[in-house]
Order: sequence, then C-alpha cells, then structure tokens
Amino acid sequence: MNVVAIGVLFAGLLVGCAPTPEPMPEVTAENCRPERIQQIRDEATRREFGSRCSRLPVGPGTLPTNPKRW
Repeated sequence: MNVVAIGVLFAGLLVGCAPTPEPMPEVTAENCRPERIQQIRDEATRREFGSRCSRLPVGPGTLPTNPKRW
C-alpha cells in the first residue's frame, strides 16, 4: 500500500515538473521577421510559428490578380 502511494506521489511530481510550452506570438509581419522567429526557444513552437508566417501575405500584390480556375 505504501509503495503504491509513493509511486503515485512520485508520478504527480514528475508531471508537475514538466516544462510548459512557450506561448506562440501573434502572426504579424513584425513578428515574422527572422530575428524574432529565432528568439523563440521552444523548437516545436518555432517551427509551427515559422510555418504560419510562411502563409502570411506580404502585401496586396502577392496574390495572383487573375487566378486560374480549373
């Protein structure tokens, strides 16, 4: 009985010590500069943020004016 209680207590401590992920900043042109992306310490958050930044339109002329209709 004591072994189970100690195991549960130990597991609870390990879960409580897990690092919390860094919050992702807002995807804006200012935050999507390479210097800002490199400041994100968590690699998974940095990759996801960079992926979202790659989909950010740079300006009104970035999209085709007459898109093809298949």
